[in-house]
Amino acid sequence: MERQTNGIFTDVDLSSSSLKAGIGTIENEPSAGSFKLAVNGITSAAIPFNATAISVYNAISNNVSTVALYGSQSYGSYLLTATQPNTAMSFSSDAFTLFPASSVLIGTRRNPATSVEAQQVVQLVRNPIVYADTFTTSPTTGEIALPLLNNGSTALNETYELTVGPRVLGGSFALVFGSNATTAIPLFSTAASVQAAISAGISAVTRSVSVQDNGKSGYFISFVGALGLTNITTALTLDPTSVQFIPFKQTTLTINTAEVQDAFADAGTDTITPTIEIELTQAGTPKTVYQGNITIRKDLITAGSTVPGARDSYYTKSETNSLFVEDSSTNVDATSRILSSAGGIYSLDYGSRTLYDSSFQVALDYSTALAFQSTCMGFYGAAAVARPTNINVVSGLINIGLIASGTTYGVLPQSPRTVTTLTSVTFGTLAANDQHYRDVVVTGALVNDIVLVGLPTAISAGAIIQGVVYQTNTVCLSCVNADSVSRDVNTATYRITVIGY
Repeated sequence: MERQTNGIFTDVDLSSSSLKAGIGTIENEPSAGSFKLAVNGITSAAIPFNATAISVYNAISNNVSTVALYGSQSYGSYLLTATQPNTAMSFSSDAFTLFPASSVLIGTRRNPATSVEAQQVVQLVRNPIVYADTFTTSPTTGEIALPLLNNGSTALNETYELTVGPRVLGGSFALVFGSNATTAIPLFSTAASVQAAISAGISAVTRSVSVQDNGKSGYFISFVGALGLTNITTALTLDPTSVQFIPFKQTTLTINTAEVQDAFADAGTDTITPTIEIELTQAGTPKTVYQGNITIRKDLITAGSTVPGARDSYYTKSETNSLFVEDSSTNVDATSRILSSAGGIYSLDYGSRTLYDSSFQVALDYSTALAFQSTCMGFYGAAAVARPTNINVVSGLINIGLIASGTTYGVLPQSPRTVTTLTSVTFGTLAANDQHYRDVVVTGALVNDIVLVGLPTAISAGAIIQGVVYQTNTVCLSCVNADSVSRDVNTATYRITVIGY
């Protein structure tokens, strides 16, 4: 595409144009050797690649009045002026021993005329690493297509997607269903227009098709209504005969072995970044339409006739090492298959399937089974939980996080809960062979639960203490004096535990 003066892009007319593409040190001069010029049939002696203007003049003084350096270059570009007005100069050149491989370009700056001396520009330029001047129109296969997204079934409608690629410029298409076809449908029409065209042209699917915009200049086409949820044996196909495409051009660039080796030698590196340039010539006037950098890596170039496929830009070994250093005491020991922490302490030995802690002690071995070593397993905390000691099973499970805390649990098989409380009770003076009763609130206790009573450190001789749950949340404690004399059972603290059953 070409930008016009109004800013609008239009298609470039390539019918009478030519294209060239090259990769190299575009417009750079050679760095050694010499060249020759022939003016009006007389060939000069060898001229150094970096000759001054006066040296060039001395070599080709016949019919040349002056030679001057041309442009901003310090050497390699010369402006030659004829001795007489209206007199042409006949030039030819020989690159001779220029290095790296180079060409001598001769162009007319000013044509001879009355009172006007002809002028020619001689320029030394390195040959491109890659060069091509044969371009063909790139293929359009697949730029517009109608793939089947899914067959119809009891759960899905049969659906196609008409896809439109970036090379499609305009024109029209048609859809074919068996022996019926639509009329030409302009590209980029609305989904409603496409649906109407299908209904009008294909009677078999009238009012049984849905067309939706796919957001990419194409459409989703689904069979609905009478043809919905059905596997349709007749295929919907595309006729792209009238589609117009942008005439993109393509070429194959083949690396010139000598020139690319010269470029590597001149740079002294394994990676070079030359310039890729595309030149368009119209009506005899050349102009550069693209110029940018490209990377060529020496380790991807091999001798022979095999043409490599498209490749990603790979890292060199030095670039890879700078990003990921293996066999490092503070990173990765690839040979032993070990990962280390920043301090050089082993963290993971994936060769022997072992995990280490911060003290370089084996924490987990999973070579055959799952085994924990010096550190036990922490379940629901950031740090490992110490192994419980001298504690009951339920409390141990709570401590390591396997069951929640703050909830009642049974301590006997099939026991749903265990609740307990400390309470102060005064039974007072009991006559011989008498008993007193006191109610104690124990939240969670139910009738028929088991009651255990923990006695205080000292109690009157002959007193028997027992408990029973006689109503919800209430334990009745009884104190029996089995002696033949009265006893004082004064205020004391009792542990009352109720086990649900």
